[in-house]
Amino acid sequence: MKPKVSIVIVHYAKKKVLFDSIKSIYASCSKVTFEIVVVDNDEVKSINKHLKKNFPKVKYVSAPENLGYGRGNNLGVENAEGKYVFILNPDTVVQKNSIETLVNFLEKNKKVGIVAPTLLDEKSRAYPLQGTKRLTPVRAIFALSFLNKLFPGNPISKEYWMLGIDRTKAFEADVVPGSAFMIKKSLFEKLGGFDKNFFLYFEETDLCKRVSEAGYKLFILPDAKIIHYWAVSTPLSDKIKKIFEKSRFYYFKKNFGIFNALLVEFFCKNK
Repeated sequence: MKPKVSIVIVHYAKKKVLFDSIKSIYASCSKVTFEIVVVDNDEVKSINKHLKKNFPKVKYVSAPENLGYGRGNNLGVENAEGKYVFILNPDTVVQKNSIETLVNFLEKNKKVGIVAPTLLDEKSRAYPLQGTKRLTPVRAIFALSFLNKLFPGNPISKEYWMLGIDRTKAFEADVVPGSAFMIKKSLFEKLGGFDKNFFLYFEETDLCKRVSEAGYKLFILPDAKIIHYWAVSTPLSDKIKKIFEKSRFYYFKKNFGIFNALLVEFFCKNK
């Protein structure tokens, strides 16, 4: 029998973090059938033997190279059998019944294309800015550049970050965090998955835009909780900063044209 959910995790370099996340999945799920698909993005493949020994049911997929986050997840989904796909960062700890909560919400709300859990820090406090409005050039200039520091709380920035919204109940957003979200596999495939031109960052922003344009809603649920150790799997560095800027430029060029992409870079590059 095929599983209800395929949990896709792209691994790179942090074996202990990955294994802790897998342990939390097995400890948290009790009512939904699932499989775990691990895509090994490491240049040096070293986890397969340990993975099979510790988690024999986990499906291991070896990437031919470091494909990046989007293409790595696409490869994982190609090897997934579940009706729903749960994209999950390895630096996460899944809390009890969270995956079932996401599944139930999707099954009860057919017009919802993506549903995401609430992300918590290491002290189990919800990160304050989860879920945003669609990222447009104007919103980027006012919310993601130095203008937000000069004019904090400006109306465009407040709208983009959805400040003041009640996050104690399920709420709709245009973009959800790419660290953890669930989508029907058939919809993911219909939309072509993540755009392969994003190596890292902004791939979820682009996907969420396409899900919304296809007529589906996106929600974040407070009753589904996952601890996310931010920047553990991708620590900040000059290389990561360059990748971030390249992805940002590509997102705006793809969706709003070269002029808007250059305009956003002018305001945001040296914020």
